Amino acid sequence: MLRLMSQVDKLQDAEEHVGQMREEAVRAAREEREADLRKAPLADTATKAHTLIAAPLAQVRTMVNMRTGALPDLHELAVSIKETGLLHPPLVRATGEDDVPYELLAGRRRFSAMTMLDEAEGPREDWRFTLVDGISKREALTMQFAENFHQAKPEPVQFARAARAIMSEDPALTAADVSRLVGAPMSWTRKALRLLDLPESVVARVEQGDLSFTVADVVRRGIARGDVSAQQAEDLVEQHASGEITGGALKLGVGYVPPKPKDYEEQARKLDEARWASERAGKDGGDAAQRDWDSRAGGDNGSQGGPIRNGGDITPAPRIVASVGGRDAEPVEVDVADLDAYVLGLVLSRVATAEHRSHLGVEGGHEAAQDYAFSLHPDRRLEVLRALAGQMLSVDPVPPKALRSLLAA
Repeated sequence: MLRLMSQVDKLQDAEEHVGQMREEAVRAAREEREADLRKAPLADTATKAHTLIAAPLAQVRTMVNMRTGALPDLHELAVSIKETGLLHPPLVRATGEDDVPYELLAGRRRFSAMTMLDEAEGPREDWRFTLVDGISKREALTMQFAENFHQAKPEPVQFARAARAIMSEDPALTAADVSRLVGAPMSWTRKALRLLDLPESVVARVEQGDLSFTVADVVRRGIARGDVSAQQAEDLVEQHASGEITGGALKLGVGYVPPKPKDYEEQARKLDEARWASERAGKDGGDAAQRDWDSRAGGDNGSQGGPIRNGGDITPAPRIVASVGGRDAEPVEVDVADLDAYVLGLVLSRVATAEHRSHLGVEGGHEAAQDYAFSLHPDRRLEVLRALAGQMLSVDPVPPKALRSLLAA
């Protein structure tokens, strides 16, 4: 009974500790937001004077809008303005020109709805606008950008081009500055701006919806690493857009390597432990396996063909003698990394399920699996093989005897 009460007390203490950690996290997040709001603004745009004016629409010009395409629900908005009035007059700035003295800053949908009413009822001379004093072109672009962004997140390429236009007006601005000015996540701004580093044909595919934002960034990183040329990337993107290759094949083509599963290290450790436990239990290799295991765990390595310790890292012997091309073929030295690729290809084509292959983007049979395996960087081949083994092991109804106790634990 005392033992049970002790366990209950520990559970309660753990729950209280978790609750305290959550409260501290919420408090830290709130304090971080408050500190961010207390920062001095990057410009004095918010303090500029606002004056209510009346003018016909002909005296107001519009800037090139960052958001392209038709504006939604204009008719409904025009009816609302007709019935209840213009509750929030659009913002304008002075142009200094006599013919068209004002330029629209914010309120593109309202301005378009007002235009519809003028076309239906005849031009009005007394449309109300809010004139903002002393607004620069950079501030004008920023105000339009901010309004569009907070109405609905724009298409990434449009976002990137608008951000670059703002930065071109003030070279001192960084991507982080633009993010703060318009209230956009900094990581999203940086990622969108990097899209403009892609070849124009690839950027066009993103704008047309033929290539996702995420896959486009994978293509960009492949070009930046030198895994694929810009022309090769363009060709692959066109093949994907035309349906010749899948998105997974496109990513593999530009050098993408799937990330390791979250439990990769744990699965790899279990596989290693099971392998060496099995060898220790063998009637012939017990002592040798124990020495090899000890050397991997931190002892000296005296095996010429086994792992080699180099500066604290354990790496396999670089080459191994094998017969390539048949049992009677002349023995040759083969790079062990290529053997890793060969085994990975065999596992993918002969053992792995279609779901496992699809997860890696492998489309096709034995040749496609081997092509994928050899396309990986040598340092990643064994990692992917082990990750795949861990996935297969997790669904194996009859795992090897040496692993059953580990899996049960």
